[in-house]
Amino acid sequence: MLKRGAAFFTILSFAVFSTACVYWPTREIRNEGDYPAPGRKVARVVKANGEVVDFTGPGLGQVLIDKVQGPAVVSVERTVELKEPLGLVKKRADGTVSEITDASGWIHYVLSIEKEGSDSVIIKERRTETQVVSIPLSEVRLIQYRKTNAILTAMALAAVAAAGIIVLVAIGLSQSMWHGEAADARDGVR
Repeated sequence: MLKRGAAFFTILSFAVFSTACVYWPTREIRNEGDYPAPGRKVARVVKANGEVVDFTGPGLGQVLIDKVQGPAVVSVERTVELKEPLGLVKKRADGTVSEITDASGWIHYVLSIEKEGSDSVIIKERRTETQVVSIPLSEVRLIQYRKTNAILTAMALAAVAAAGIIVLVAIGLSQSMWHGEAADARDGVR
């Protein structure tokens, strides 16, 4: 019975703390007074030019004094020279090349073909990469950040403590009843 009580208490604790304590509000930033406090974790930023930056990984983004910094998935355009022989070449409906698989098996998503030679092709490709980005808060219009709700946290602590006490009392009562019945049976009392 003690193992079940401990398991119940643990599951209840995880369920309550995972939902009650933390939430992710979105704040519009119009001036310096709207900046979130330094040290807050950030999930998403919408810049003044409309670009959306999603922070990834366990670290997420973090508000520093005057900027948001952290690992984010960004789209990168770069020029690449591919040597012959090329593997698979896929084309769009209009006949332009959409992707090329090189001899080593890498897939390159083609934006445009810059130059074709006899033994190589130079393409402009777009890839998504995780890079550490730094965005000044003056360029941010919307920010989604992590916030802890103190009232819900206190209520969660009280609920978990109360549930733990109830489980311990129930275990104690069930054990005392069982020991009481055993003593009555030993004494011959029904």
